[in-house]
Amino acid sequence: MDAFGAVIFARALTVGLRRGMFESLARRPLSLRDLSGETGLSTEGVRLLADACVAGGYLNYRKGMYSAGAEARKWLVRSSETYLGDLIFYFDSLNTRLGGLEYSLEHGKPREPYYASFTDRDWETYVRGMANLARLLMPEVTRRIRLPASGGRILDLGGSHGLYSLECCRKFPGCTAVVMDFAPALRCAGDIREKESGNRISFSPGDFLTAPLPAGQDAVFMFNILHGFDEETNRNLIARASGSLRRGGRLYILDQMTGTGRRSLLSRFIPLMVGLNLMNEIGGSAHSVPLIREWCADAATFRVMPLRFPGVTLIEATDWSSGVNSQ
Repeated sequence: MDAFGAVIFARALTVGLRRGMFESLARRPLSLRDLSGETGLSTEGVRLLADACVAGGYLNYRKGMYSAGAEARKWLVRSSETYLGDLIFYFDSLNTRLGGLEYSLEHGKPREPYYASFTDRDWETYVRGMANLARLLMPEVTRRIRLPASGGRILDLGGSHGLYSLECCRKFPGCTAVVMDFAPALRCAGDIREKESGNRISFSPGDFLTAPLPAGQDAVFMFNILHGFDEETNRNLIARASGSLRRGGRLYILDQMTGTGRRSLLSRFIPLMVGLNLMNEIGGSAHSVPLIREWCADAATFRVMPLRFPGVTLIEATDWSSGVNSQ
């Protein structure tokens, strides 16, 4: 059932989203004929699709009429604060690249990283999907972030949409932030950043693995980037990031991690699926909390904060030694 039903239902959800089925049914109940007309799908095709979504718990069916259920209204209708449709479009885009998974698992990396062949449309799909996920996690993440009362300076590595930094700047009036990421990711996220906080946020195109990092930061965000790299790269990146902190500054790492101590099946399963995908996308992996602790060996304080979202963990590391934080 994992191999058969899951892959087909994932594509069915994508088609339903693309054809506006959930938006239409959220507005009003529709008969099969009317739903066919609104989606442009054949009557038999839309019946199969809609009935599958009824069985999957997303739609309701009563007296010949289909309507959006609570799950569809929560996750698949764009006006919802928890909309994940763009993230599903990104998941759908993985299908072509997952054809190379066996090669990636054999060699520990793909023939080429995902961004080598990304078009502008691919970047837009990716960034919008990550923005959906960020909006879902943001309330829980940002309330755990500690900054000076005056606001402080944030360096957001791989931040693309910049939503975490934007939210911190809203919460801390004196806060400023620099978001560093690939130029296409920053460009595609322009309309996602609805209200930039004046001139307190700047966007720096570049490769944070090699580009100089600005010094004197109160916080460095490394959100959903460690899973994209191997151990040596991550160890070096954390060392460089911690070196950009002022004394007392904090490094925040958000990722899908193994070894969080949770016992639920999903909390163990999701990070491993992310690891398989990232090995195929860029040669990354799913890393454990103890391993990340090793990479942060120069931090005297290391707080592990599992989030409600299965497998996602936030780490705060501070009180660095070995000559960092000397600004």
